[in-house]
Amino acid sequence: MIQRLIVTFLLVTSVSFAANAMNNDSIASRIFTLIYDQNLSEAEHSYTTKKHELSEFYKTFLNLDLHWWKYRTTYSKENSRKLDELIEASILPETDTYEKKMRQIIVRSYQLRFEKKKFNIFGMLSARSNIRDLIKEIESENPPFSGDEQKLFESYVIMYQYIENINFFANAKKSEAREKKLQRMEKFAAEDNVILNTVAHFFLARMYQKIEDEPAIGLNHFKILTTKYPTNKTFAEYQAECEEKI
Repeated sequence: MIQRLIVTFLLVTSVSFAANAMNNDSIASRIFTLIYDQNLSEAEHSYTTKKHELSEFYKTFLNLDLHWWKYRTTYSKENSRKLDELIEASILPETDTYEKKMRQIIVRSYQLRFEKKKFNIFGMLSARSNIRDLIKEIESENPPFSGDEQKLFESYVIMYQYIENINFFANAKKSEAREKKLQRMEKFAAEDNVILNTVAHFFLARMYQKIEDEPAIGLNHFKILTTKYPTNKTFAEYQAECEEKI
């Protein structure tokens, strides 16, 4: 009798956990789609009303991504200030768990992008150093998560490592390490999860266009993005830029 109760409890718990995970991914995907449709006001409203239902990882990622695109599409002083404040507020005083390190790598990744846009060399070096140290720390740890969150996190690690490995000599010939990272991102681009495949397609489009000097491959990825997000002016501009190189 006791064994039967234990089994029943485990089954109910498992189903409940799976349902919560699916709901978490579904809400995150809806907010993400609004962001990439560049319907940023609606995305912000949806995030504000639904963030309590999101995991800490998705909450951090979506808030940063929303404010990044608000800044990226306007370059206004107000949106620049808000993004700067959000990044500062998202930096954790301690990263004593794998999950916190995951979130900090995401935060520092947006910080690196932002400092690059501002041409702040010292800020870029600081963000890169923090990301590098955090990645070293988690390499010896087993991730507590699986599924889409872990894959999305891995995609950000891959993007950082790919860019880090680029230099004058590496650009001359594609390295095996770079090729493996591109292949991994191609797998992510084929995933059903809208967040993961969008991030992967965008990275691949830009890298094939700008780094690998294969704009025709990059264009294929841009076409997928502009079909999926026809109201995203940024993707359309990048696609036009890529087409000029062919």
